[in-house]
Amino acid sequence: MRRLALPAALLSLLALGACTGYSVNYDYDVTASFARYKTFDYYTSKKGTGGTTSLMDKRVRAAVEKELQAKGFVMETKADPDFLVTYYPIVHERRYRTTTHMGWGWGWGYRPFYGGVGTSMSQVHTYQEGTIVIEIVDFKTNQMIWQGAAAGALTGLNNPEDADEVVPKAVRDILAKFPPR
Repeated sequence: MRRLALPAALLSLLALGACTGYSVNYDYDVTASFARYKTFDYYTSKKGTGGTTSLMDKRVRAAVEKELQAKGFVMETKADPDFLVTYYPIVHERRYRTTTHMGWGWGWGYRPFYGGVGTSMSQVHTYQEGTIVIEIVDFKTNQMIWQGAAAGALTGLNNPEDADEVVPKAVRDILAKFPPR
């Protein structure tokens, strides 16, 4: 029975590892003049949300607005803005396999007079891995000038409270490098 305790603990750690943490990356056009950008609005995009809900969309949008306004950008809906923001949460189903080895032994006397029988049991587990992507497009040229993502930020959000806690933090982490200095 003790042999099963270790694989069960390892399985729990793997599942927990699959559900927590995220990595942030970003890229930008080094020729863009970010200092001239003061106002923003949203870019309407047909990019798929990969199965996310309108509630998750609301969370991401509210977090993006809050972070950009905290950086001094003003939302402009009546006139032409300096840049457009698009964002999209992407959710993919991921799988991982675990294998548990169980063995029984018997024997007598000295080596090599002993033997054993063992079996392995494999299971495939699935979980939802989610990423938040934010893109900034120059309004006049319609060219992307900045992009950031938090890969895994939407992974393991099992309830609305988890999402309300993680999404704003992930958006803040993504936009930490916008505008580039």
